Amino acid sequence: MYRIAVCDDEEQDLKQMAELAGALMKEQGHACEVQLLRTAKELAAARAQGAVWDLILLDIIMEGQDGMALAKALRAQGDDTDIVFVTCSPEYALAGYESYPVSYLLKPITRANLGPVLARCLRRREKQPCLVLEGMQGGTAAVPLNDILYIEVFRRELVVHCKGRTLSGTGALSAALNALPSARFYRCHRSFVVNLGYVSEVHKYHFCLRGGGEVPIAMRAYPEAQRRWLAFLQ
Repeated sequence: MYRIAVCDDEEQDLKQMAELAGALMKEQGHACEVQLLRTAKELAAARAQGAVWDLILLDIIMEGQDGMALAKALRAQGDDTDIVFVTCSPEYALAGYESYPVSYLLKPITRANLGPVLARCLRRREKQPCLVLEGMQGGTAAVPLNDILYIEVFRRELVVHCKGRTLSGTGALSAALNALPSARFYRCHRSFVVNLGYVSEVHKYHFCLRGGGEVPIAMRAYPEAQRRWLAFLQ
């Protein structure tokens, strides 16, 4: 399932972009879920509650916080979701490059300008690094790293917790950790590895996750857990 957030304070533009994105994805044979958001504040709140997207179509000029400021805030939080800025004014292009957007689209949004951008984002997603999980009953599953909230080991079972789903497989937690980027994934307990990109707070003996949920921290590991999270945010 490919997840798109469309954020625009102009109702007509919002619905037109959402409908066009959904239609183009369907034509390319990809299941797609599109979420409509009308303000930067609404998008930020959804993200804080644990919403996860593969792509954000983000209007730059909105009342309140503009799209460019929102994108900078998301990047500062470690959010690496693909962002495509949407604007009526090409003059904003250079100013937004520090947020590492995939592209800029000038309104009005059409099949001609949105189609190639969606195709590029899909290619980027296909190249996205994954954790290969050996299934309990045979077979394998490729789990995109950006989808993983945390991993735990329960007896001989690896349980990978993702937003909206949980996958089970076999293997050692140490082997899974070795396949993950150390800057983002941290073994905070002998039975748990957490994705620091989804951590909202750190307390003695547990991480709090955006959108709810906690991951245990080993009793003696709190100072190191705090240091690792702060280093990730920087």
